Amino acid sequence: MRAVAVAVAGLTFCACSTAFAGGQNQLQDPKVAIDQFFWKQLYANGGTTLYCAKPFTGERGQVSASLVYTVKQIKSALRCVTDEQCAAANPQYPYMLSDLHNMYPALSLVELARRNAQFGELGDGVSSKFSDIGCQLKASFQLIEPPDTAKGNVARAIFYMRSEYGLPIVGQLQMYKRWNQIDPPDAEEKARNDRIEALQGNRNRYIDAPAAADQITQE
Repeated sequence: MRAVAVAVAGLTFCACSTAFAGGQNQLQDPKVAIDQFFWKQLYANGGTTLYCAKPFTGERGQVSASLVYTVKQIKSALRCVTDEQCAAANPQYPYMLSDLHNMYPALSLVELARRNAQFGELGDGVSSKFSDIGCQLKASFQLIEPPDTAKGNVARAIFYMRSEYGLPIVGQLQMYKRWNQIDPPDAEEKARNDRIEALQGNRNRYIDAPAAADQITQE
C-alpha cells in the first residue's frame, strides 16, 4: 500500500480559495518540513519507498521526499507560476507544500518518471520500466501507474489534499476510489498517520475512515 504530475486536460480547476481553510497550520517552510520533520523525525529510523517498496536507512542515498500531489499540480490549480504569485493567490500555499500527509519517500529515478505524467492505469500489456530493480511501477510519457500495494496510499493522499485545501482531483476520481478500496490502510500507514499528527497537528481522515472517500465529488 502506498505518491502525480500534470496533464491539464485531466484536471478540473477550482477556485481554491481559503474558504476551505483546512489542512495543517504548523509547517509553512517546505525546506524545513522536509529536512527537519520528514527526514529527521518522520523517517528518522529509515523506512521503505512508496512506489518500489525499497528499504532505506538514515543514509538515504538515492531516496527523495516525493509530493504525491506535486508542486506543479498545485501551481496549476492555483493558476500561478512563481511561489510569490501562488502565496498571493492562496495564503495556504506554503502549508500545502510543507504538508507531511502529502509526502512519501521515493527513489529519485522514479521521480524523474513522474515529472510530466499523471496517475492512471496502463493495463496488463504495459510492463514496468523498473523491473530490473524489482519495482512494479509502470510509466509512460503521460501516465504512471503505481503497484497495487501503493495505490491506496496515493488515493488517500490526493483525497486529503482535495478535502483539506480545496485542490481539484487530477485524474479520474472513480479510479482513485477503486484504488482506495483495493488497497486499504495497513498498519504502517496508520502508524504514519499517528506520527504526522504528533508533528503537524492533524490527521488524514481517509486513513482513519477510508469509506469517507465515497462522498468525494470531482467538483
